[in-house]
Amino acid sequence: MKSARSLFVLLVAVCTVVAGGVLPGGRAAAAPSWKPSLAVYLADGVTPAGQTPLHPGDVVVVKGTGYDPNANTSGLPVPVPPGVPHGTFIAFGGFAPVWRPSQKAPESSRALDRGQTRWAISNSALNRVPDAPFDMRRTIRQQAVPLRADGRFTARVTLTTPKNVPAHARWGIYTYGAADAVNASQEKYVPLDYSTAPGPNTPKPAVENLVWAYSPSFAPTFTGTTQGSVIGRNGSSVAKNGDLSFELVSNTVKGGSGELRYRGTIIAYTKFHLAEIALADPIIRVRGDHAVLSLKTSSTNMNGDDALRRIDIADLTLTPRMRARIARGENVTGCPAVFRPGITPELLQAVSIGAASPVNLRF
Repeated sequence: MKSARSLFVLLVAVCTVVAGGVLPGGRAAAAPSWKPSLAVYLADGVTPAGQTPLHPGDVVVVKGTGYDPNANTSGLPVPVPPGVPHGTFIAFGGFAPVWRPSQKAPESSRALDRGQTRWAISNSALNRVPDAPFDMRRTIRQQAVPLRADGRFTARVTLTTPKNVPAHARWGIYTYGAADAVNASQEKYVPLDYSTAPGPNTPKPAVENLVWAYSPSFAPTFTGTTQGSVIGRNGSSVAKNGDLSFELVSNTVKGGSGELRYRGTIIAYTKFHLAEIALADPIIRVRGDHAVLSLKTSSTNMNGDDALRRIDIADLTLTPRMRARIARGENVTGCPAVFRPGITPELLQAVSIGAASPVNLRF
């Protein structure tokens, strides 16, 4: 009995030594020294950005070292659960001189494009983010760059001009704790010589040929009620009043029959991307005084443009004058639309209840 007790005491002592970081031979285990440092390079990943003039559409490569992958365990409870390292945001933007969360600077002091913000997070932390009943792991994965065990990350960031830039803003790359985690040591800033004027890599504005608000509740639901946003890409744009637009690809309407095909993708999402749906590549099939508008839409409420399928969305009524103008490639405004029953996914159906907004065609 005495020998068993002695063995137990010995095991406890060994575990205590190992947990305390003492190695055999009396050598102390070296604890990592987390001293975050940030460097920004041009798109080649080698040339320091320095004072190089930059414009919307230019790409920079951001390299960080010394960022503790196990830090930032407190903050918002979603999308990263409490106790799981929240990671670090890597953002380009125009920030006010006083911008640091550790100094209680408001969110309005940090103007950025969330679609281009990167999220440095370890793979182990990402795998602990739930994917059901809401796929919050997908939310982060869209922005994620790996934060390695040694505290390094590399991120490519496309420069875009954000909205609501505060007074006296300073353009640059910023890092700070993700999802409301506050960590003063990770609040870093590298200035960039950025101009909002178009440059050689600035995308041309999307051509607004099909203009449609979808429904009076579409934009307010996402930008207001659910605190999310509506964005356009690849031929689509979103106006301040909530109108969605798509670029015309072809017009084969002749003799009162044919198709109008468009390109572009609209992404509408709620806060934290708990719900995210897409509308893409409309087609209007014209048959006399009747037309059908179809769209590629998300297969679920939460997968955005990951998986799309085409469905008929609305019936359009065309007057003889409208048909003649379409055939001649002339603008048509105020074309009446009526939603079809059975629209999916459920979130899209919810903003399809009631009247559809009129459709405007521009050539």
